[in-house]
Amino acid sequence: MSTATTGGSRTNDKVIVVLEGRITAYTAAPIWRSAIDTLVRNPNRPVVVDASRLEYVDDVGIALLFDLIRRHRPADANVEIRELPPNLAALLHNYDPQDFVGPAPGRRPMGILEHLGRATAQHTAYVKELAAFLSECASALRQVFMQRGVVKWGDVLDIATEAGANAVPIVLLIGFLMGVIIAFEIGLVARQFGAVIFVVNGVGVAMLRELGALMTAIVFAGRTGAAFAAQIGTQKVNEEVNAISTFGLDPIHFLVAPRLLAAMLMMPLLAVLADIVGIFGGALVMATFDVGFLQFYDQLVRAVTAGDFVLGIVKAAIFGLTIAAIGCHRGLSTGAGATSVGLSATSAVVTSIVLIVVIDGVFAVFTS
Repeated sequence: MSTATTGGSRTNDKVIVVLEGRITAYTAAPIWRSAIDTLVRNPNRPVVVDASRLEYVDDVGIALLFDLIRRHRPADANVEIRELPPNLAALLHNYDPQDFVGPAPGRRPMGILEHLGRATAQHTAYVKELAAFLSECASALRQVFMQRGVVKWGDVLDIATEAGANAVPIVLLIGFLMGVIIAFEIGLVARQFGAVIFVVNGVGVAMLRELGALMTAIVFAGRTGAAFAAQIGTQKVNEEVNAISTFGLDPIHFLVAPRLLAAMLMMPLLAVLADIVGIFGGALVMATFDVGFLQFYDQLVRAVTAGDFVLGIVKAAIFGLTIAAIGCHRGLSTGAGATSVGLSATSAVVTSIVLIVVIDGVFAVFTS
């Protein structure tokens, strides 16, 4: 394989530079230096670059040619490139050398309104993209329940074990501590008014309607939502998702649907465990306020209803679907590189928690 060479010769007061062979990123440096030296040694002579023997140039070679013609020289000592192949000449003459004479204009700093507009446009586009993804997920779940063999339930069980069963210890700990904290904080205030017994009402309603499902969802988002995003994101980076599509399989059915089902099944169960240990923690604290376990149980039964329990379970199922959908969507939207996987996992957790709080607020407004 030949390499490009430069040579300088004088003909009728003109300096001729001959380029031949191949000019690539690996061979351009010495050729570039030699050509520039020729131009510097002949500041007042016209220079003709003979490119008739060029076999191949890459983008670095185009940059070399462009650099030669854009240099500031006297009018009677300009640089002319001859016999350049038409396809390369088209690339070279797409730009005016005078556009590069002055310094590059500085970027105008964006104002507050522009930042706000860009952020609004970005979030609007994300909401539209997420809505389309949720529509595909809903269609996939509908096919799962209406057609047999669409999803492998063995995969759903494996994901449920990883996402749910392995999360039981942390959910129990968080639920117990929430019950203890609520009972202590409310009990200290209620004791001043002689209404300690009504702390039981607060613990029962708060755990069954709100905190059991909410705190479990936050733990689930940080633990499982991030895992879903990282797993699918890694598959996207390794082009396994493209391979699934190449085999004629739908990534929504193959990757997303099992995770949605596992999250929808496990979140209510985890919320029930959080409710139980939270109420138990509240009962332990109330014992320090001279409220026995039987009295606690009697007051709890009269304070809460089956509707409170069902509302918490419905919330937990919706939270699970939301977390799984956000995690899978962020995973499928992962770019190239390990950094993108980390960003997808982080974004999945943040987005999931924000949506969980928003959904919980909507429930509070319409069920209060």
